[in-house]
Amino acid sequence: MAVTHVVTFTWVEGTSTDTVAGILAALQEWIDRKEGLDGLESWQAGSDIGVNEGNAAFAVSATFTDRDAYLRYRDHPEHKRIIAEQIAPLIAARSAVQFDH
Repeated sequence: MAVTHVVTFTWVEGTSTDTVAGILAALQEWIDRKEGLDGLESWQAGSDIGVNEGNAAFAVSATFTDRDAYLRYRDHPEHKRIIAEQIAPLIAARSAVQFDH
């Protein structure tokens, strides 16, 4: 059964669009290398387009062939490095869900 992971972030005040672009670039470069990401079916990320008030500022959505493929992504050292170095220091709020389908 496929698993989709969706995570949203709201950044701390003062986080620049350049900083967010750097986060997106780091994530995309890692995804594009596909190293250790067997079972990743799709991956998208980006900043909110500002249509609705109260939305998070940034989201990632990824679909995997199964739960094990999601866990490999979640626990991948490069993923953890990007989170620790670039994302975690800027998080004001975070929400995530993983669901089977």
